[in-house]
Amino acid sequence: MSYNPFLRTRPRSMVTGYHGTSISVEPKTKEGLYICNSTDVSITVAKKCAKTGIEACKNLSVYFNAPVMTEMCEIVSCENIDLYIRKGVTLRTITIDMSSNVNIHVQSAGEQLFKVYYHQSSDTRLIKHGGGPAQRIQLDTLPAHNEKQTRQFVCRIHPDDQIQIDPVVREGKGYPTTAEELAAHAETELIFLQRFRDQINIISRLQNESGGESSGESPP
Repeated sequence: MSYNPFLRTRPRSMVTGYHGTSISVEPKTKEGLYICNSTDVSITVAKKCAKTGIEACKNLSVYFNAPVMTEMCEIVSCENIDLYIRKGVTLRTITIDMSSNVNIHVQSAGEQLFKVYYHQSSDTRLIKHGGGPAQRIQLDTLPAHNEKQTRQFVCRIHPDDQIQIDPVVREGKGYPTTAEELAAHAETELIFLQRFRDQINIISRLQNESGGESSGESPP
């Protein structure tokens, strides 16, 4: 069964079965762009689209010359993929699953890319262009306990181009996050809960004071 990165949503523009060619695609603004089963192809995304997915492709170059509304791209079961994020375009999150040798080309890393999720994947690189020779940064430098084949990891690219890699954990309905983010979320919830309790206490005290005054005897 084919993996569908768009979870069966419609509508979408399909680019499938291309080999040894270069094409330009102009999806409708509210459509997702789905690229699959293609090899040795160069694809230029010339118009704004809703989201992007790439599946079962090899030796593929995708040039994002126009914005992606959700700022998301999913890559599944691919090999030798180059994503060129042009100036003015942002891909906030890239998900890479069961793929190898994925190169993400940017002008400004901290402004054009924020997170890369990867699972059972290898050789993911960020390549920065502009201001001299291209700089290659390996994104999937795993922690010492290297459980690459069974664990998911998230790589954050901070505004100063610092790289932070953490194992993915899933909470509730399975939304991928990290232990650090869960702890921060729990701390924030505790702060809001304490503020809510303080407000309830203030309201209760004011009500008691008001009730006490109104229950007193009227002056003669």
